[in-house]
Amino acid sequence: MRQSCGLHAWVCAIVLGFTGMARAADHPLEPLSADEIHAAFDVVQSEFLADPALPDQPLRFSMVVLAEPPKSFVLGWKPGASFPRDALVQVLHYPSNRLWVAEVDLLANALTKLELRPAGSQAQLTSEEFIAATELVYAYKPFSKAIRARGLDPALTYIDVWAPGDAELPEAIVAKLPHGAGTRLARCLVFYRGADAEAQVLESPQNPYDRPIEGIVVTVDLNARKVIELTDTGIRKVSADTGNAKTSRRLKPLVVTQPEGSDIQIEAREVRWHRWKFYPVLHPREGLVLYDVRFEDSGVWRPIAYRLALSEIYVPYGMGDQTWLWRSAFDVGEYNAGTLAQPLEVDRDVPENTQFLDAVFFSDVGPDETNLTGAIDYPATVGLYERDSGILWTRTDPTNYQRDTRMARELVVTWNCWIGNYIYGFDWIFKLDGSIEVKVNLTGTTLNRGTDATPEAEAAKVGLDDNGVWVAAPNHQHFLSFRLDLDVDGTKNSVMEMSAAHLPETGFKNAFGALMKHIASEGSRDVDPFTARHWHVESADKTNKYGKPTSYALEPSTFATPYSAPDFPGLVRAEFASHPLWITRYDAAELYAAGEFPNQAKQRAGVGAYTTPPEHLHDADIVLWYTTGFTHLSKPEDYPVMPTESIHFKLQPRGFFAANPALEIADQVE
Repeated sequence: MRQSCGLHAWVCAIVLGFTGMARAADHPLEPLSADEIHAAFDVVQSEFLADPALPDQPLRFSMVVLAEPPKSFVLGWKPGASFPRDALVQVLHYPSNRLWVAEVDLLANALTKLELRPAGSQAQLTSEEFIAATELVYAYKPFSKAIRARGLDPALTYIDVWAPGDAELPEAIVAKLPHGAGTRLARCLVFYRGADAEAQVLESPQNPYDRPIEGIVVTVDLNARKVIELTDTGIRKVSADTGNAKTSRRLKPLVVTQPEGSDIQIEAREVRWHRWKFYPVLHPREGLVLYDVRFEDSGVWRPIAYRLALSEIYVPYGMGDQTWLWRSAFDVGEYNAGTLAQPLEVDRDVPENTQFLDAVFFSDVGPDETNLTGAIDYPATVGLYERDSGILWTRTDPTNYQRDTRMARELVVTWNCWIGNYIYGFDWIFKLDGSIEVKVNLTGTTLNRGTDATPEAEAAKVGLDDNGVWVAAPNHQHFLSFRLDLDVDGTKNSVMEMSAAHLPETGFKNAFGALMKHIASEGSRDVDPFTARHWHVESADKTNKYGKPTSYALEPSTFATPYSAPDFPGLVRAEFASHPLWITRYDAAELYAAGEFPNQAKQRAGVGAYTTPPEHLHDADIVLWYTTGFTHLSKPEDYPVMPTESIHFKLQPRGFFAANPALEIADQVE
């Protein structure tokens, strides 16, 4: 499920040289350049070298990113005006198990903040730690012995490194650790590649996730850099299936052409398409962030949202087994999902009319002799393309049967990330009617289990090789929380809940209508498909021509209900998953649904803490946290590679416009 020592091998060779003077940024939210990343590293490392109270090595950097200027500043900024450039840097000293958060003024080349986080705070895992943990496992003699006992070659195994999840270590082990239960840990799974990775055929790579070596989990102390526990619950046979895709059936070409060019305009990163405009950035933790989303209406760029982004992914497994019960992944807060973004390929990920945006992120080891800036290029990681989407609107004259109809077109802004066995694709789909659909595509390989013919309620049989060896895929769930900072016609908003219901007071048995409920304070709400429940973020001071507040609606579609016990530690950390919707007042420090550092977290954090005690929501700057989800009860058709499953929700104008904004689209038939 997670990453290993092969982390971004494709990008590690793309190193940017230091160019001296940094290019001036064009926008307050422009991501850090390679030179700015280098400058941030230089300031922070100089401080740690100069202060005898601070460790000077080895330092690891789990985050180097733009420290976003205040929202009020950005909304008031005008092109050509100056703006601050600050970097946020997370500094991990693994021998002492301590974490600092620094801020650097890049214009002054000075450190402005250095905060030591409480003992036990654990930042996201770094790629250097994946490599170190893998090497420690391979060097651990009991591991090699356990693999050979299964008749396998340890050199041909694949180590999958995870954050440690929620199962406590035995007290006897904890008592021997210098940092006790707060020790920085990794848990490692093992799969069988069956061949040397260097000898593989690129056109048909092997899939080790289809060959689980069941029963072995190796726990690594990332502070002391040593193996502290090997769990081996017994030998299960290993499948001989390679997991290779079969490529015998070729499809005829499907060509997308735009003979007059694209309607997508990108200038200094700002995107304009028809009446939409926004500012997209690939963030190293959250992935794609869309800033300052607006729709042009009668010559006015009306604000809809300030910041839209993925906030967290929680993936709990439902297998009742000691080697599985700890597996509850937080793919954003434990692994920096944005740094796992893949380069998009034409006719594989996106169509040929796609325009691309690149990103520059940081090296977690900082600058060295092979990478002078400490920056890494992530090319073509965001794609933007137009596509046909069926009928936009149509009508037929009842007298002469003449039709008036238009074809729809959509702008898709997409990226995807590779998190071990799983691939998540994210599409933000802008429509001509003023709506935004958020679609998540899930594919890759299920996290499989070596088993036998015995039925298991928690794990469906999905594979059976020619030797009679079984593979099962344990039940699991995906909860994806999105932080939606809506500014509907401005930052002063309120929230209404709309539900459909029968109206018995009318005296008519067929009468039903919409019941409105004002949400007065912060907290959570549940989806109710039986009442078509959805939520409106309404302007507090703007009305439409009908006298109603202008608004945008959050319309749920797919969602998931957690099936673990309420006190399951994973769900306690992922409190956001207990309700599909949470509503808060805007706070610049509240970006993550499970808190800033969910890895090994022991304290309540995230949306539950943000709403305790609840603040009022009247005429406030509102943030919605919506969790869409998927309950995966696996089936044979998910093996050896899972066909894409899609989950989604929509932001829909509701009284924001005076009429259908898509009526202006001209007929394309000449």
